[in-house]
Amino acid sequence: MTNTKLDRRLFMKGVGAAAFVTGAVNLPAASAYAKGMGSMGMSMAYDLNEEYNRIGAGDFKWDGIRKMNRPYDVPYPMGVADMDFRTCPHVTEALQTRLNNECWGYEAAPEDYIDNIVAWNKARYNQTVNPKSIKNSLGVLDGVTSVLRTVTKPGDKIILHTPNYSSFFHVIPDALCELAESDLILNKDGTYDFDYDDTERLLKEGASAIIICNPQNPTGNCWTAEQLGKIGDLAEKYNAFVVADEIHCDFVNKHAKYTPYAAVNSTNAKNSATFKSASKSFNLAAHRTAYMFCDDPDFMDRVEREANHYRALMHTMGTIASNAAYKHGAQYMDDMQAYMDKNAHILQDFCAKEMKDVNYKAHEGTYLAWIDCSKVAKKLGNPMGNETVGDMMQRFFIQKAGVNLNPGEHYGRTGEGYMRMNLATQHSRLHRALEAMQSAIKNI
Repeated sequence: MTNTKLDRRLFMKGVGAAAFVTGAVNLPAASAYAKGMGSMGMSMAYDLNEEYNRIGAGDFKWDGIRKMNRPYDVPYPMGVADMDFRTCPHVTEALQTRLNNECWGYEAAPEDYIDNIVAWNKARYNQTVNPKSIKNSLGVLDGVTSVLRTVTKPGDKIILHTPNYSSFFHVIPDALCELAESDLILNKDGTYDFDYDDTERLLKEGASAIIICNPQNPTGNCWTAEQLGKIGDLAEKYNAFVVADEIHCDFVNKHAKYTPYAAVNSTNAKNSATFKSASKSFNLAAHRTAYMFCDDPDFMDRVEREANHYRALMHTMGTIASNAAYKHGAQYMDDMQAYMDKNAHILQDFCAKEMKDVNYKAHEGTYLAWIDCSKVAKKLGNPMGNETVGDMMQRFFIQKAGVNLNPGEHYGRTGEGYMRMNLATQHSRLHRALEAMQSAIKNI
């Protein structure tokens, strides 16, 4: 079998492809950040500043948005939540090695796949995951739907604290349930809190499950142990089940902390299931591979039986990619985390100094910024036809700045005036996008 040519795709600073393929490069499984010794700052092992051309791959973020908006070009697609960086080179190397086998029969996940999932959560978050409870899923949403179908009856209400991830608005009816929307409370410091009285009201009225997004998409909020404990206590009091989507947990900025829902206390652990994936952290969404777990392995067996959820044989390349990421990707993740933190502060500083019609304070987690564009909306006037305010602003930024952002209304009734901005791109590209937005706003 010949060696795969990876050259620049490795994008490791000062490291050649030959050294990598022959095993001369070994990144630590648990880096300084993972051991609680602080972040790397901007002294990075990977060249994240490299801009490369994604056009032509067929992805939604670049090709899809350009096709939808012809004849307008969209050089700054900052909507769909994936990243403009090459993935960890260990992932690419593992995939290339498997490709060279040239046979695609039935295949289980790598033997150490579950062990590496457990080790990743323990090393980075001191979270103990029972390996016997881990189940595969063809993505977080697939797993959420399966769990909801296990713990609810058709017609049950599911609490969603909004603004919240737009796809949950579709998952709830897919589980044959109904939405019970509860507005988050915006604090003076820019963070959010739950409305506990409203949450309890909905539980009293019969809501049987709560979906928690942690860190929260789109607000970027990292929930504290106290906040998550209050939700857990309410769920316990009214016999409700908590679905904890923690797919963004590896992206937490320096001033914040991610607390796993199930790690808060025994109450939270026993009334919940947690969902994670390497897809956000290592840009592997196309591989459709996730996992879910809870404190009770018997419950996860119920999910397989009652929700017809059986995923023992997963996407072969997805499990290989995820396994390599968890096994070798700690340094890459630390670099990426520091880079995203820098981008959040680039945006914050630019809004404060140059683009004062947009209000933003560096968020806590995810690589998604929840920006207040209500002043821009006011300048633009009334939407056309059946447009929402967010649709109007999305059209404006695409046509006048070449920047695609997601309308705030996609995330719930309190999203009007806000836009979601994906910061997972190179510093240089982010600067150009912000300059284009500012120029467009000045010319309204």
